Amino acid sequence: MLRNLSIKNYALIEALNVAFNNGFTVVTGETGSGKSILLGALGLILGERADLKSLRNKDEKCIIEGTFSLNKVSYQTFFNQNDIDFDDETILRREITPSGKSRAFINDTPVNLTVLKELGEQLIDIHSQHQTQQINLANFQYLVLDSASNAQKVFEEYKLELKAFDAVNKKITALEDLQQKALAEQDYIKFQLEELSALDLSLNKEELEQEYNLLANAEDVIRVSNEAIEIINNEHGGVVNSLQQLESTLSKLEKIDTLYSELIKRVKSAAIELKDIDFELSSKVDDLEIDEERLVYLDELLGEFNRLEKKYNVLGLEELVQLKEELEAKSDQFSSLDGQLVRLQTESKTLKESVIKVGKVLSGMRNKGVLVLEKRIEGTLKDLSMPNALFKVMLSDLEEPSSFGLEAIDFQIATNKGADFNSLKKVASGGELSRIMLAIKMILAEKGMLPTLIFDEIDTGVSGEVANKMGDIMKEMGDELQVISITHLPQVASKGTSHLKVYKKDKGEVTNTFITTLNKEERLIEIAKMLSGANPSDAALSNAKELLN
Repeated sequence: MLRNLSIKNYALIEALNVAFNNGFTVVTGETGSGKSILLGALGLILGERADLKSLRNKDEKCIIEGTFSLNKVSYQTFFNQNDIDFDDETILRREITPSGKSRAFINDTPVNLTVLKELGEQLIDIHSQHQTQQINLANFQYLVLDSASNAQKVFEEYKLELKAFDAVNKKITALEDLQQKALAEQDYIKFQLEELSALDLSLNKEELEQEYNLLANAEDVIRVSNEAIEIINNEHGGVVNSLQQLESTLSKLEKIDTLYSELIKRVKSAAIELKDIDFELSSKVDDLEIDEERLVYLDELLGEFNRLEKKYNVLGLEELVQLKEELEAKSDQFSSLDGQLVRLQTESKTLKESVIKVGKVLSGMRNKGVLVLEKRIEGTLKDLSMPNALFKVMLSDLEEPSSFGLEAIDFQIATNKGADFNSLKKVASGGELSRIMLAIKMILAEKGMLPTLIFDEIDTGVSGEVANKMGDIMKEMGDELQVISITHLPQVASKGTSHLKVYKKDKGEVTNTFITTLNKEERLIEIAKMLSGANPSDAALSNAKELLN
């Protein structure tokens, strides 16, 4: 419940502090006195966007604070989720600096506008004239019907089931999109895999390149190897024979110095190594054949390796193998899509059955609540001088579950005897819509569906006894919740348990807006002025007294 509103440096308000009571409070004032300013300031602490133009003094900060009495059970979860300290007397504060920067606080904890607005929507419902059109919105009509049907909990259960169903359907859509892309990509991946699989990627490319190089230069290898063998073993003695002669010569000195023994060993070792070289060269020459077919095969094979490396922009055989593995994994993934899709479609079918099951329970409760809602609204409309009005809630089955249930909804009305039913937006006037909305708000208030309720001239377009009845209804609603009504009608103003007056007053060269709480005598005069003008007659005062009594 709103306890207090403090406003500094906002529009025509220099500084203002307003206390609010329980029950039904009326706010009156001449046109242009600043009643809309009050709502504008209140909107800021409820999360509305700030405008630098709203600063009265452009060099000073604008500060608006609202104090609310809160029930811990109802609001503790919100405070915990947003890491804000809870207080039974919670303060919402909004600051706008001269530079245009806006800051918001809940119990001195800085918060963003989203959090402020989320809490604000739970604290105050401001009903202005244009919001009367809300009655034509499907989501609002479902809310009203569910309130009258006591179906709110079942609707919440339905939304949870629908959320799970929608989540699976989103996965199905994503998978179907992927499958479509896969179909377009699959042929190319298949071609790539066939191309890579045609090449034996287990071969050692380096060894193949060595073999190719050897075969390509076989004639030179044989010729040069034979020349080397000839040098080692030519008919003139060769290198081996020379080493043997060297060994024999050095042996003559072996007994003189041990150094020569070591040298002889090294010569013997060189001779053995040279004979081994001779053997390997001879073996290589004997084994090496000029195989033109093998050479052509290796040339084509290595050419294919190089072509694929260039085509797929990879370096070496290892990266070609990695590419093939990635393509195989992708191909396997595409192959598994059908199975995944079947599983999700089965899950979707099961979830849809759950949605429909809960939806049917919800539909049953709504169908029972339709008659209750229709009779309640018709009864209230009769009190509001619409004695012949008939109200109807039309529910029609949908082919598929919607966000709100298994049926479409439409509020219809026949305002006169013998008239056909039509949607509210087609046949109801502004004044009629205001009366219908008031009847609906009354039902929501009884069900505890509303926070503090502010009516901004909901009585526009009505007068006389209708206004009197509207005042009675709002006063009755004040028994269930805090109701504040901004009104121009004395019939409504007289019903308030508290009466606030908004007025303007010049201070030097500046106009200021003020709000004051009227006592009994002040209230009598104010209502008399609303009846007859600035200088109320004795008849107006008498009439005002009668209204207040």
